[in-house]
Amino acid sequence: MSATEKHYRINIDRVLYQFDEPILFTGRVGMLNALFVRTDQTEAGHEFLSCYIDEKHLAGLVDGRLSIRGAFEAQSDNFLVYANNAYEVLSESKVTGDELESRLPDPNVGIFEHLGDCPDVLQEKDAFLAIYFRGDKLRRDAIPYSTLMKLLGTVQVFARNVLVPPSLRGYKASTIDFLVADPALGSLMIAIKEPTFNLSRLKQAQQDQNLTRERLRDGTSNYKDEFFAEMKDLIESPHSFRAAHEDVEEDVFESIKHLLPSDETPYSNLTFSTQNGSSIKRISIDRDRADYVRASYDSVNSVHSRRSGVVVEINSSSATLLLKAPAGAITTASFTREAFSILRNNGDFKIGAHIVLDGDLFERPRRDYLTVKNLVSLNGVAVA
Repeated sequence: MSATEKHYRINIDRVLYQFDEPILFTGRVGMLNALFVRTDQTEAGHEFLSCYIDEKHLAGLVDGRLSIRGAFEAQSDNFLVYANNAYEVLSESKVTGDELESRLPDPNVGIFEHLGDCPDVLQEKDAFLAIYFRGDKLRRDAIPYSTLMKLLGTVQVFARNVLVPPSLRGYKASTIDFLVADPALGSLMIAIKEPTFNLSRLKQAQQDQNLTRERLRDGTSNYKDEFFAEMKDLIESPHSFRAAHEDVEEDVFESIKHLLPSDETPYSNLTFSTQNGSSIKRISIDRDRADYVRASYDSVNSVHSRRSGVVVEINSSSATLLLKAPAGAITTASFTREAFSILRNNGDFKIGAHIVLDGDLFERPRRDYLTVKNLVSLNGVAVA
Protein backbone atom coordinates (compact mmCIF):
# COMPACT_ATOMS: atom_id res chain seq x y z
CA MET A 1 0.00 0.00 0.00
CA SER A 2 1.50 3.31 -1.04
CA ALA A 3 2.05 6.01 1.54
CA THR A 4 0.97 9.61 1.15
CA GLU A 5 3.32 12.41 2.20
CA LYS A 6 1.99 14.55 5.01
CA HIS A 7 3.28 17.74 6.57
CA TYR A 8 2.02 18.07 10.12
CA ARG A 9 3.41 17.50 13.57
CA ILE A 10 1.88 15.09 16.08
CA ASN A 11 1.01 17.16 19.13
CA ILE A 12 0.71 14.73 22.03
CA ASP A 13 -2.33 15.56 24.10
CA ARG A 14 -2.54 12.72 26.64
CA VAL A 15 0.01 9.97 27.33
CA LEU A 16 -1.74 6.71 28.26
CA TYR A 17 1.37 4.51 28.51
CA GLN A 18 5.06 5.23 28.21
CA PHE A 19 8.40 3.49 28.60
CA ASP A 20 11.18 6.08 28.28
CA GLU A 21 9.08 7.62 25.50
CA PRO A 22 5.32 7.72 24.85
CA ILE A 23 4.07 4.36 23.55
CA LEU A 24 0.29 4.89 23.62
CA PHE A 25 -1.14 8.38 23.50
CA THR A 26 -3.74 10.68 21.99
CA GLY A 27 -3.07 13.73 19.86
CA ARG A 28 -4.90 16.25 17.74
CA VAL A 29 -4.92 15.79 13.97
CA GLY A 30 -6.64 18.83 12.56
CA MET A 31 -9.95 19.15 14.41
CA LEU A 32 -10.11 15.49 15.42
CA ASN A 33 -8.73 13.46 18.31
CA ALA A 34 -6.55 10.50 17.29
CA LEU A 35 -5.13 7.49 19.13
CA PHE A 36 -1.53 6.43 18.44
CA VAL A 37 0.40 3.32 19.45
CA ARG A 38 4.09 2.96 18.54
CA THR A 39 4.66 -0.24 16.57
CA ASP A 40 8.31 0.25 15.54
CA GLN A 41 11.26 2.54 16.17
CA THR A 42 14.46 3.17 14.23
CA GLU A 43 17.21 5.75 14.37
CA ALA A 44 15.28 7.72 11.75
CA GLY A 45 12.07 7.91 13.76
CA HIS A 46 8.89 6.07 14.63
CA GLU A 47 6.14 3.96 13.09
CA PHE A 48 2.70 4.43 14.67
CA LEU A 49 -0.63 2.70 14.21
CA SER A 50 -3.26 5.41 14.44
CA CYS A 51 -7.00 5.95 14.25
CA TYR A 52 -9.47 8.71 14.99
CA ILE A 53 -11.24 8.05 18.28
CA ASP A 54 -14.31 9.51 19.98
CA GLU A 55 -14.73 10.22 23.68
CA LYS A 56 -16.92 7.13 24.24
CA HIS A 57 -14.24 4.68 23.08
CA LEU A 58 -11.45 6.66 24.72
CA ALA A 59 -13.26 6.63 28.07
CA GLY A 60 -13.82 2.87 27.71
CA LEU A 61 -10.12 2.38 27.02
CA VAL A 62 -9.07 4.42 30.05
CA ASP A 63 -11.40 2.78 32.58
CA GLY A 64 -10.86 -0.79 31.42
CA ARG A 65 -14.09 -1.43 29.52
CA LEU A 66 -12.22 -1.75 26.23
CA SER A 67 -8.88 -3.25 25.20
CA ILE A 68 -6.27 -1.37 23.18
CA ARG A 69 -6.91 -3.71 20.25
CA GLY A 70 -10.64 -3.14 20.54
CA ALA A 71 -10.19 0.64 20.41
CA PHE A 72 -8.52 0.34 17.01
CA GLU A 73 -10.83 -2.36 15.64
CA ALA A 74 -13.89 -0.27 16.51
CA GLN A 75 -12.88 2.48 14.09
CA SER A 76 -13.66 2.45 10.38
CA ASP A 77 -10.11 3.35 9.30
CA ASN A 78 -6.65 2.67 10.68
CA PHE A 79 -3.44 4.31 9.48
CA LEU A 80 0.27 3.67 9.53
CA VAL A 81 1.98 6.93 10.36
CA TYR A 82 5.73 7.47 9.95
CA ALA A 83 7.30 10.36 11.84
CA ASN A 84 10.80 11.56 12.65
CA ASN A 85 12.13 11.91 16.19
CA ALA A 86 10.58 15.37 16.44
CA TYR A 87 7.16 13.77 15.75
CA GLU A 88 6.93 15.50 12.38
CA VAL A 89 4.89 13.24 10.10
CA LEU A 90 6.69 12.11 6.97
CA SER A 91 3.94 9.93 5.48
CA GLU A 92 0.80 7.98 6.30
CA SER A 93 -1.29 5.27 4.65
CA LYS A 94 -4.44 3.30 5.39
CA VAL A 95 -3.76 -0.21 6.66
CA THR A 96 -6.05 -3.27 6.55
CA GLY A 97 -5.96 -7.06 6.54
CA ASP A 98 -2.85 -8.97 7.62
CA GLU A 99 -0.81 -5.79 7.71
CA LEU A 100 -3.16 -4.34 10.34
CA GLU A 101 -3.52 -7.64 12.23
CA SER A 102 0.24 -8.00 12.64
CA ARG A 103 0.48 -4.59 14.29
CA LEU A 104 -2.52 -4.74 16.60
CA PRO A 105 -1.80 -5.45 20.28
CA ASP A 106 -2.81 -8.86 21.65
CA PRO A 107 -6.52 -9.40 22.38
CA ASN A 108 -7.93 -8.37 25.77
CA VAL A 109 -4.88 -6.28 26.77
CA GLY A 110 -5.80 -2.99 28.42
CA ILE A 111 -3.77 0.01 29.52
CA PHE A 112 -3.44 -1.05 33.14
CA GLU A 113 -2.47 -4.55 34.26
CA HIS A 114 -4.53 -4.30 37.47
CA LEU A 115 -7.72 -4.12 35.37
CA GLY A 116 -7.14 -7.67 34.15
CA ASP A 117 -8.47 -8.82 30.78
CA CYS A 118 -10.37 -6.08 28.96
CA PRO A 119 -13.04 -6.84 26.33
CA ASP A 120 -12.25 -6.26 22.66
CA VAL A 121 -15.68 -4.66 22.32
CA LEU A 122 -17.00 -1.71 24.26
CA GLN A 123 -19.12 -2.62 27.23
CA GLU A 124 -22.33 -0.70 27.65
CA LYS A 125 -21.59 1.95 30.24
CA ASP A 126 -23.60 1.37 33.42
CA ALA A 127 -24.83 -2.01 32.17
CA PHE A 128 -26.67 -3.92 34.86
CA LEU A 129 -24.79 -7.07 33.82
CA ALA A 130 -22.70 -7.94 30.77
CA ILE A 131 -21.94 -11.47 29.60
CA TYR A 132 -18.95 -11.75 27.29
CA PHE A 133 -18.28 -14.89 25.23
CA ARG A 134 -14.78 -15.03 23.76
CA GLY A 135 -13.22 -17.54 21.38
CA ASP A 136 -11.58 -18.11 18.01
CA LYS A 137 -14.84 -19.41 16.52
CA LEU A 138 -16.65 -16.15 17.31
CA ARG A 139 -15.46 -13.61 14.76
CA ARG A 140 -15.71 -9.86 14.87
CA ASP A 141 -17.33 -9.46 11.44
CA ALA A 142 -19.95 -12.21 11.65
CA ILE A 143 -21.41 -14.96 13.82
CA PRO A 144 -23.60 -17.94 12.79
CA TYR A 145 -27.26 -17.11 13.33
CA SER A 146 -27.91 -20.37 15.18
CA THR A 147 -25.02 -19.67 17.56
CA LEU A 148 -26.26 -16.14 18.22
CA MET A 149 -29.82 -17.27 18.95
CA LYS A 150 -28.65 -20.14 21.16
CA LEU A 151 -26.43 -17.85 23.26
CA LEU A 152 -29.13 -15.19 23.52
CA GLY A 153 -31.60 -17.83 24.70
CA THR A 154 -29.11 -19.25 27.20
CA VAL A 155 -28.46 -15.79 28.63
CA GLN A 156 -32.20 -15.14 28.93
CA VAL A 157 -32.70 -18.35 30.92
CA PHE A 158 -29.68 -17.53 33.08
CA ALA A 159 -30.91 -14.01 33.84
CA ARG A 160 -34.39 -15.18 34.81
CA ASN A 161 -33.00 -17.95 37.05
CA VAL A 162 -30.32 -15.87 38.77
CA LEU A 163 -31.30 -12.20 38.78
CA VAL A 164 -35.04 -12.46 39.38
CA PRO A 165 -36.21 -13.00 42.98
CA PRO A 166 -37.53 -16.58 43.42
CA SER A 167 -41.13 -15.43 43.94
CA LEU A 168 -41.14 -13.83 40.47
CA ARG A 169 -39.39 -16.51 38.42
CA GLY A 170 -42.49 -18.21 37.08
CA TYR A 171 -43.89 -15.18 35.26
CA LYS A 172 -43.90 -14.71 31.50
CA ALA A 173 -41.69 -12.23 29.68
CA SER A 174 -44.65 -9.90 29.24
CA THR A 175 -44.64 -9.46 33.03
CA ILE A 176 -40.92 -9.41 33.84
CA ASP A 177 -38.08 -9.16 31.36
CA PHE A 178 -34.70 -7.54 30.71
CA LEU A 179 -33.77 -4.72 28.37
CA VAL A 180 -30.55 -5.49 26.47
CA ALA A 181 -28.28 -3.38 24.31
CA ASP A 182 -27.33 -4.31 20.75
CA PRO A 183 -25.21 -7.50 20.93
CA ALA A 184 -21.60 -6.51 20.22
CA LEU A 185 -19.53 -8.79 18.01
CA GLY A 186 -15.88 -9.45 18.64
CA SER A 187 -16.39 -12.02 20.12
CA LEU A 188 -19.95 -11.62 21.53
CA MET A 189 -21.06 -9.37 24.36
CA ILE A 190 -24.63 -9.30 25.60
CA ALA A 191 -25.24 -6.36 27.90
CA ILE A 192 -28.32 -6.39 30.12
CA LYS A 193 -29.11 -2.74 30.69
CA GLU A 194 -31.94 -3.05 33.20
CA PRO A 195 -34.82 -5.25 34.33
CA THR A 196 -38.30 -4.30 33.13
CA PHE A 197 -41.57 -5.00 34.96
CA ASN A 198 -45.29 -4.85 34.26
CA LEU A 199 -46.10 -3.43 37.68
CA SER A 200 -49.86 -3.72 37.48
CA ARG A 201 -49.73 -7.42 36.59
CA LEU A 202 -47.20 -8.11 39.33
CA LYS A 203 -49.31 -6.30 41.94
CA GLN A 204 -52.30 -8.40 40.98
CA ALA A 205 -50.34 -11.67 40.84
CA GLN A 206 -48.51 -11.01 44.10
CA GLN A 207 -51.61 -9.58 45.78
CA ASP A 208 -49.46 -6.71 46.95
CA GLN A 209 -50.70 -3.24 46.06
CA ASN A 210 -47.69 -1.67 47.82
CA LEU A 211 -45.25 -3.26 45.37
CA THR A 212 -43.04 -0.62 43.70
CA ARG A 213 -40.53 -0.57 40.88
CA GLU A 214 -37.87 0.48 43.37
CA ARG A 215 -38.45 -2.66 45.45
CA LEU A 216 -38.28 -4.83 42.33
CA ARG A 217 -35.08 -3.19 41.08
CA ASP A 218 -33.50 -3.45 44.53
CA GLY A 219 -34.39 -7.13 44.60
CA THR A 220 -32.75 -7.89 41.26
CA SER A 221 -29.72 -5.77 42.20
CA ASN A 222 -29.30 -7.71 45.45
CA TYR A 223 -29.49 -11.03 43.63
CA LYS A 224 -26.90 -9.80 41.13
CA ASP A 225 -24.53 -8.88 43.97
CA GLU A 226 -25.09 -12.27 45.62
CA PHE A 227 -24.40 -13.95 42.29
CA PHE A 228 -21.02 -12.23 41.92
CA ALA A 229 -20.04 -13.06 45.51
CA GLU A 230 -20.98 -16.72 45.10
CA MET A 231 -19.33 -16.93 41.68
CA LYS A 232 -16.06 -15.66 43.11
CA ASP A 233 -16.10 -18.35 45.82
CA LEU A 234 -17.12 -21.05 43.32
CA ILE A 235 -14.40 -20.26 40.79
CA GLU A 236 -11.63 -19.91 43.36
CA SER A 237 -12.49 -22.92 45.55
CA PRO A 238 -15.17 -25.14 43.97
CA HIS A 239 -14.65 -28.07 46.37
CA SER A 240 -15.06 -25.84 49.42
CA PHE A 241 -18.01 -24.05 47.82
CA ARG A 242 -19.78 -27.31 47.08
CA ALA A 243 -19.24 -28.58 50.62
CA ALA A 244 -20.66 -25.36 52.06
CA HIS A 245 -23.78 -25.59 49.86
CA GLU A 246 -24.59 -29.30 50.12
CA ASP A 247 -27.89 -28.54 51.83
CA VAL A 248 -28.85 -25.88 49.27
CA GLU A 249 -31.40 -27.13 46.75
CA GLU A 250 -29.76 -25.30 43.84
CA ASP A 251 -26.52 -23.33 44.15
CA VAL A 252 -25.00 -20.96 41.61
CA PHE A 253 -23.27 -23.80 39.74
CA GLU A 254 -26.63 -25.14 38.55
CA SER A 255 -27.40 -21.69 37.15
CA ILE A 256 -24.19 -21.31 35.14
CA LYS A 257 -23.19 -24.86 34.20
CA HIS A 258 -24.81 -24.57 30.75
CA LEU A 259 -22.87 -21.35 30.13
CA LEU A 260 -19.43 -22.63 31.15
CA PRO A 261 -16.97 -22.98 28.23
CA SER A 262 -16.11 -26.54 27.16
CA ASP A 263 -14.70 -28.43 24.19
CA GLU A 264 -18.15 -28.29 22.59
CA THR A 265 -18.79 -24.53 22.94
CA PRO A 266 -17.75 -22.03 20.24
CA TYR A 267 -16.21 -19.86 22.96
CA SER A 268 -13.24 -20.64 25.22
CA ASN A 269 -13.71 -17.91 27.81
CA LEU A 270 -16.75 -16.53 29.64
CA THR A 271 -16.70 -13.22 31.51
CA PHE A 272 -19.39 -11.67 33.71
CA SER A 273 -19.04 -7.96 34.45
CA THR A 274 -21.04 -5.24 36.13
CA GLN A 275 -20.67 -1.61 37.03
CA ASN A 276 -19.50 -1.39 40.64
CA GLY A 277 -19.61 2.27 41.62
CA SER A 278 -17.01 3.98 39.43
CA SER A 279 -15.23 0.72 38.57
CA ILE A 280 -15.99 -2.54 36.76
CA LYS A 281 -16.31 -5.85 38.62
CA ARG A 282 -15.35 -8.89 36.51
CA ILE A 283 -15.22 -12.66 36.83
CA SER A 284 -13.61 -14.64 33.97
CA ILE A 285 -13.61 -18.40 33.45
CA ASP A 286 -11.53 -20.18 30.81
CA ARG A 287 -12.02 -23.78 29.69
CA ASP A 288 -9.47 -25.21 32.11
CA ARG A 289 -11.04 -23.48 35.09
CA ALA A 290 -14.51 -24.49 33.91
CA ASP A 291 -13.31 -28.12 33.72
CA TYR A 292 -12.06 -27.82 37.30
CA VAL A 293 -15.41 -26.49 38.51
CA ARG A 294 -17.34 -29.20 36.66
CA ALA A 295 -15.01 -31.87 38.01
CA SER A 296 -15.74 -30.71 41.55
CA TYR A 297 -19.44 -31.44 40.94
CA ASP A 298 -18.84 -34.62 38.98
CA SER A 299 -16.58 -36.60 41.30
CA VAL A 300 -18.64 -39.79 40.90
CA ASN A 301 -17.31 -40.07 37.33
CA SER A 302 -13.66 -39.79 38.35
CA VAL A 303 -11.08 -42.47 39.03
CA HIS A 304 -8.08 -42.13 41.29
CA SER A 305 -4.98 -42.05 39.12
CA ARG A 306 -1.29 -41.17 39.07
CA ARG A 307 0.09 -39.20 36.14
CA SER A 308 3.73 -38.38 35.41
CA GLY A 309 5.48 -36.43 32.70
CA VAL A 310 7.04 -33.12 31.73
CA VAL A 311 5.49 -29.71 32.44
CA VAL A 312 4.87 -28.05 29.06
CA GLU A 313 2.69 -25.11 30.14
CA ILE A 314 1.92 -23.24 33.38
CA ASN A 315 -1.24 -21.16 33.77
CA SER A 316 -1.20 -19.16 36.99
CA SER A 317 -4.59 -17.50 36.37
CA SER A 318 -6.39 -20.88 36.46
CA ALA A 319 -3.91 -22.67 38.79
CA THR A 320 -3.29 -25.37 36.18
CA LEU A 321 -0.42 -26.94 34.26
CA LEU A 322 -0.21 -29.13 31.17
CA LEU A 323 1.56 -32.44 31.72
CA LYS A 324 3.00 -34.33 28.73
CA ALA A 325 3.45 -38.06 29.25
CA PRO A 326 6.35 -39.98 27.63
CA ALA A 327 3.91 -41.40 25.07
CA GLY A 328 2.83 -37.86 24.12
CA ALA A 329 -0.61 -37.63 25.74
CA ILE A 330 -1.28 -34.31 27.49
CA THR A 331 -3.25 -33.94 30.72
CA THR A 332 -4.53 -30.75 32.33
CA ALA A 333 -3.62 -30.86 36.02
CA SER A 334 -5.56 -28.52 38.30
CA PHE A 335 -4.55 -27.44 41.81
CA THR A 336 -6.18 -25.53 44.61
CA ARG A 337 -4.99 -21.91 44.69
CA GLU A 338 -3.08 -22.55 47.92
CA ALA A 339 -1.31 -25.68 46.61
CA PHE A 340 -0.44 -23.98 43.34
CA SER A 341 1.00 -20.97 45.17
CA ILE A 342 3.24 -23.25 47.23
CA LEU A 343 4.35 -25.06 44.07
CA ARG A 344 5.17 -21.79 42.30
CA ASN A 345 7.55 -20.90 45.15
CA ASN A 346 9.56 -24.06 44.46
CA GLY A 347 12.56 -23.11 42.33
CA ASP A 348 12.47 -26.47 40.52
CA PHE A 349 8.95 -25.89 39.24
CA LYS A 350 9.20 -24.58 35.67
CA ILE A 351 8.63 -25.55 32.06
CA GLY A 352 10.51 -28.78 31.36
CA ALA A 353 10.38 -30.05 34.95
CA HIS A 354 9.44 -33.70 35.48
CA ILE A 355 6.54 -34.11 37.86
CA VAL A 356 4.46 -36.94 39.32
CA LEU A 357 0.90 -36.22 40.55
CA ASP A 358 -1.90 -38.13 42.25
CA GLY A 359 -5.52 -37.11 41.91
CA ASP A 360 -9.00 -37.69 40.53
CA LEU A 361 -8.91 -38.25 36.78
CA PHE A 362 -11.70 -37.27 34.37
CA GLU A 363 -11.53 -38.41 30.77
CA ARG A 364 -12.21 -35.53 28.36
CA PRO A 365 -12.49 -35.44 24.53
CA ARG A 366 -9.79 -32.78 24.17
CA ARG A 367 -7.45 -33.97 26.93
CA ASP A 368 -7.83 -35.70 30.27
CA TYR A 369 -8.28 -33.62 33.39
CA LEU A 370 -6.63 -34.38 36.74
CA THR A 371 -7.80 -32.71 39.95
CA VAL A 372 -4.57 -32.91 41.93
CA LYS A 373 -4.76 -34.31 45.46
CA ASN A 374 -1.07 -34.92 46.02
CA LEU A 375 2.29 -33.82 44.56
CA VAL A 376 4.36 -37.02 44.62
CA SER A 377 7.69 -35.83 43.21
CA LEU A 378 9.32 -32.97 41.35
CA ASN A 379 12.41 -33.58 39.19
CA GLY A 380 12.83 -36.99 40.81
CA VAL A 381 12.76 -35.65 44.37
CA ALA A 382 9.96 -37.01 46.55
CA VAL A 383 7.68 -34.26 47.89
CA ALA A 384 4.88 -36.19 49.59
